[in-house]
Amino acid sequence: MACKMCESQKNIYQDPYFIMELQTGYVILGWFQRFRGYTVFNCKEHGPELYNLERNFMIKHLEEMAIVAEAVGNIFKPDKMNYELLGNGCSHIHWHLYPRRKGDTPIVSSVYQLPDSVLFDETTRPSDEEREDLKQMIKSEIDQLLAKGVNR
Repeated sequence: MACKMCESQKNIYQDPYFIMELQTGYVILGWFQRFRGYTVFNCKEHGPELYNLERNFMIKHLEEMAIVAEAVGNIFKPDKMNYELLGNGCSHIHWHLYPRRKGDTPIVSSVYQLPDSVLFDETTRPSDEEREDLKQMIKSEIDQLLAKGVNR
């Protein structure tokens, strides 16, 4: 059975939410912005678990995921960044990076405590203009962090 994420990544450059390509993955703006700055980092390699990846690739992937999270954190100034690598619905490694603020959910817990009608509320989908602005801010911040290098 083909992986739906591997298939979608064949046309990643046509995705209106695509931000940029890194060595080990693709940075994509979340379709819904209930948590402003929500971003996804999809691994280029198929694998359900990090330990399925070749070691050097895995280390680079984790480094790049942290850079994407740092960029989102620098822009949106959350109280806490949530890193979600679940894979229950799609077993292709992909990170959900949620900038969180105190009181952004009724109880202190995962974003997935919220009903789908709230988490995926169409009113939180960015307009075309807002989507392009968010993508450009995130891309610019990632570029700046990459330019500084690992030893920043």
